Amino acid sequence: MKKIILLPLLPLYLSVTAQTGSAAFPFPVTGGIVISEIMADPTPSRGLPEREYLEIFSLSRDTLELKGIMLIAGNDTAYLPEGVAAPGELIILCSTGSRADLLPFGRVMAVKSFPSLNDAGELIALRTPGGSLVHSVSYSPEFLGDGPRSGGGWSAELTDTDNPFHEPDAWSPSTDPSGGTPGRVNSTVTAVADTRCPSVIAAWPQTPGVVAVLFDETIILEESGPWLADGIETMPALSGDPADRTLLVTLAGEIDPGTVLTLQIPPGLTDFAGNQPCTGDIRTGLPSGPAPGEIMFNELMPDPSPGCSEYMELFNNSGKIFDLSALLLAGSSKGAATAITGLHRQLLPGAFVALTTGREDFASVYPCADEKSVFRADRLPALPDDGGTLVLYDRSLNVIDRVDFSPGMHMIFLSGTEGVALEKVSPGMPSDVASGWHSASGVCGFGTPGAPNSVLTGDTGESGGLSLSTGRISPDGDGFEDVISVGVFPGGEGNVITVTVFTDRGYPVRRLAEKVTADAGAQFVWDGVSDSGARLPAGLYMIIAESFNTAGSSRRWKKVCALLYR
Repeated sequence: MKKIILLPLLPLYLSVTAQTGSAAFPFPVTGGIVISEIMADPTPSRGLPEREYLEIFSLSRDTLELKGIMLIAGNDTAYLPEGVAAPGELIILCSTGSRADLLPFGRVMAVKSFPSLNDAGELIALRTPGGSLVHSVSYSPEFLGDGPRSGGGWSAELTDTDNPFHEPDAWSPSTDPSGGTPGRVNSTVTAVADTRCPSVIAAWPQTPGVVAVLFDETIILEESGPWLADGIETMPALSGDPADRTLLVTLAGEIDPGTVLTLQIPPGLTDFAGNQPCTGDIRTGLPSGPAPGEIMFNELMPDPSPGCSEYMELFNNSGKIFDLSALLLAGSSKGAATAITGLHRQLLPGAFVALTTGREDFASVYPCADEKSVFRADRLPALPDDGGTLVLYDRSLNVIDRVDFSPGMHMIFLSGTEGVALEKVSPGMPSDVASGWHSASGVCGFGTPGAPNSVLTGDTGESGGLSLSTGRISPDGDGFEDVISVGVFPGGEGNVITVTVFTDRGYPVRRLAEKVTADAGAQFVWDGVSDSGARLPAGLYMIIAESFNTAGSSRRWKKVCALLYR
């Protein structure tokens, strides 16, 4: 996913319309002029002047007006001076102080208040005085790769002008010995077909009557048709940022609190290459603040395979809607808590979201993953291979959930834990119960980011007494009956529960719970090992549950299950 920097809404930029005057030539349409080269970090020089510049290239067959076109870089805006672009012309844009140094390389257009280019990455856009998008680039160091040209002195070049919005694929570092090709044909020209569908990164109510939808690339709005909100047509979508990546959809009415709204994307909505969005509908609603236990850790990947990234997964254990930008994470109870994201990515009722800083295609690594539920954050706490702690906070630093993890929570027969995620056997179980975590199944590539866990136990039900999710357990890592969920629900309140596993000869081998305060009841998990962590032999085992409460009621239940190995 590309780094996207949200900027103030377009009305801030459209106030300059009065500067246009009467243009003798038309302004460029979207893609008619493109940013074809970016020199954001010219130091140390490889031969070019140590000056920042942008190069623009006219793809139009007509002469185009440039005066008054907005050049937006990050939070800065400048306006192109009087001038035109001839068909096929290359023009170097720079500051007035850089003009003389760059004149030997081609036509130069000095721009008053030319914005300083952020070599760490920022959104750069060209828009007409009337507000229409000409071209935009979400520039990042990724354009230069991590090789020998990742340092200063090298420009990033657009390699395929027919797919100018296809980033970062259509961008590469200059291979010219001087470090760039201002005013000349780029050093690398190659076709990079854009067949990738636009993905929705986030959708959220900007107000109860306006929904913002953020895509991972520029979207073409013209003649896209109406959206539908729960089957009701909306007002036409408007641009919400300088790159036309955030669309603002005005509803016919306001969203009711506590409800999930479904927005249907019009089929005519596409990216510049004509690709329709990856999904046809979006769900959103008014967010609430979480209470403890309403958002829970559900999966952890502390020790990924080489070339893969760490991730952690959250589960919405409620009927509410939550905003990830209102949550903070810390790597210990005393560690600094940092915001997950500045984007209003929502976590819907009963949904999962995998958080990572990685950029790989998770669906290709983990066949059971849901790529739509993988969110790439800018920064996350590290997950040490040898174990650690994660704490989830709300904005007021109230603890929402906490988990202590270690390699000892994995299945004992694994030859190693590299590339194996820890999953909860039931998403709603308390995260601080070590026995509620288990190694992910190899059937799913040892991880299920963004999707239901591979080791989920069946529902034991809460009808009363002792119940088991299954009558047998086969802890072999295939994702089927690897663990058994034990439900004890005595009824009433203030119950204290003890659960013990016995052999068929009556010897206790595993204490699942000892005098646990469980109010109306609780669930526990057995993975086929003894209290010492040893793998128990196949056979029949008796599970006995006992309870007593403050009212003086004492009860006892027992059930048999089989431990099998295939």
